[in-house]
Amino acid sequence: MHELSVAGALLDSAVEAATDHDADEIEALAVELGEATHVNPDQLRFCLETVAEATPAAGATVEIETVPARAACDCGWTGEPPGFEGTAAVVPAARCPECGSGVEFTRGEECRLTSIEIPDSDPRASESGDAKPESNP
Repeated sequence: MHELSVAGALLDSAVEAATDHDADEIEALAVELGEATHVNPDQLRFCLETVAEATPAAGATVEIETVPARAACDCGWTGEPPGFEGTAAVVPAARCPECGSGVEFTRGEECRLTSIEIPDSDPRASESGDAKPESNP
C-alpha cells in the first residue's frame, strides 16, 4: 500500500507549510490526485487521516480533487488514454488508440498538496491583514 508513504509525504509538506506560517494547527488539507498515479483516493484519505493523528493536522478535513488522465501522441492524437474509464485499479495500456505508439501523459500524474487551511491565530492580526489563514505550499 503505497498510499501510506504518499500520505506521509503530503503530511510532511502540510506541517512544514503550517510551521512556516507559525501555525500550531491545520484545519484542512487539499490534494490534487491524478488518475494515472493509481493511488486510491479513499485509501489516501484514510491514510492521511491516520498519519495526521498526534500532528498539527489531527482532525483536519481532507479534500481530494481527482485529475482526469490526458495524454498525447507524436501522431497528433490527444485525449483520455484507454483504460481510464473511471477506475484507478487497472493499469492502462499507455498506447495511442490511433497508431499504437506509446503516449505521454499531459495530465493525471499529479499528486500534490495544493493548500492547507490554518486557523486565525489572533483576531486582531486578521483585522490588520497580518494573519495568514490559508497557505499554498
